[in-house]
Amino acid sequence: MQKAQNVINVFIYILVLTLCNNLYAQTNLNGTFCIDYAIKDYGECLNFKNDSIFIHRYGGDMGTEGYGKGEYSIIGNKLILNYNKSEPLNLGYHTSKIWTNSKDSINVNFKFFDFDSTPLPAVNIIYKDSLSKYGYSGVAANEKGIAVFKLKRDRTNLQFKISNLGFRQYEFSIDKNYNYSISVFLQKDGSGLPILNQIDTLVINKKRPKYFVVKNKNGSQTTWKKLDE
Repeated sequence: MQKAQNVINVFIYILVLTLCNNLYAQTNLNGTFCIDYAIKDYGECLNFKNDSIFIHRYGGDMGTEGYGKGEYSIIGNKLILNYNKSEPLNLGYHTSKIWTNSKDSINVNFKFFDFDSTPLPAVNIIYKDSLSKYGYSGVAANEKGIAVFKLKRDRTNLQFKISNLGFRQYEFSIDKNYNYSISVFLQKDGSGLPILNQIDTLVINKKRPKYFVVKNKNGSQTTWKKLDE
């Protein structure tokens, strides 16, 4: 009798362990799952971690178009993605120092940097004077990331467009009645736009260790396949 009871206890333990493992498998995902698009230079992936954290990225050859980070849960056949841990994106910016004098011209001195305060050479600075009949003109910064303009003083606005390979274009205007010393910090291109304070719900039609299938709002289906690790 004792042996029979021991066998029953072992069987119950194995059954409970199997049920728990199956329940865990149904309520958790692990690894990176991606969508296969017909356009091969575009991709989209969800990376699920053991601590119920996910990272979502999508984009193409030009870099990441969008991304997000947050907590996920599976309730029934619904995968809920809560984008509550994404870091907001730092945008390009500039700081200015100004002064005035009695001269009929102004000096505008530029220094260009990345977000690590490293000088950026060969930055293109194009400007449009509101009184100019020829439209835009401009120069390129030197190897130290410095550019200097000497312009006629007046009470109009001057619009600058600043660009550099690998960085996002930056625009701003100044009042041509003052002299300026301007430091510009450019944001790298291709980092994408973060998703924050958004909750997405995906309806799962089928879930397997190597893939899961989502039913879209229009009735179509999307398969997310797990990448080999």
